[in-house]
Amino acid sequence: MPCLSLNLRLRPRSRHGLISIQCVTMSLPAEEERMKPEEINLIKRSQQGEIEAMEKLYDMYRKPLFNLIYRHTYNFAVAEDLLQDIFIKIFTNIQDIKVEGTFRGWVYRIALNTCYSYLRQNKSKLQKTVALEGVEHTLKQDEPLLKDRSLRRPLEEAIKILPPRLKSVFLLHDVQGFKHEEISQVLGCAVGTSKSQLFKARLKLRNHLKDKQII
Repeated sequence: MPCLSLNLRLRPRSRHGLISIQCVTMSLPAEEERMKPEEINLIKRSQQGEIEAMEKLYDMYRKPLFNLIYRHTYNFAVAEDLLQDIFIKIFTNIQDIKVEGTFRGWVYRIALNTCYSYLRQNKSKLQKTVALEGVEHTLKQDEPLLKDRSLRRPLEEAIKILPPRLKSVFLLHDVQGFKHEEISQVLGCAVGTSKSQLFKARLKLRNHLKDKQII
């Protein structure tokens, strides 16, 4: 799973003294093609109530879901609590999944709906209580968000201030590797809307980095 497909290609400074960036979109296979036979097997066994299979699905989705939740709440303790709530919902309703290829989108739909519900109820209470480095250290990410550490914090700050819907599309597409067709199913919007919101999210990120004189 890619860490981020908003690869920042830094180009030489122009005569105006600016460095331009280019967004590179990764092409990933469709949901059904991406799901491995062993994951399908775990889903079926989980539907039969097998605890070991549930634990393996938990381990498989824990890190990406936690990162998605954290980048919506920016509160480590809240993200941990919401993660547990989300998995309770997943395993309580896993029998609803009839086609295994829809499982990943269904999981992320539950996660995002849970995040949105929390944000609506706690809009005035949100605080960033743990530094990003602490979260990354805890989760032992396979890759850093960006190899260029000078860009990591400004980009995280830019992601934090994105409107929730734009943030969700950006994280699903450029961080989690979803296609627009999948995002439209997760968020219940048109494919064109997903593409438009991704464009707006990237533009806001670029403008934020430009305002900070990062690019």
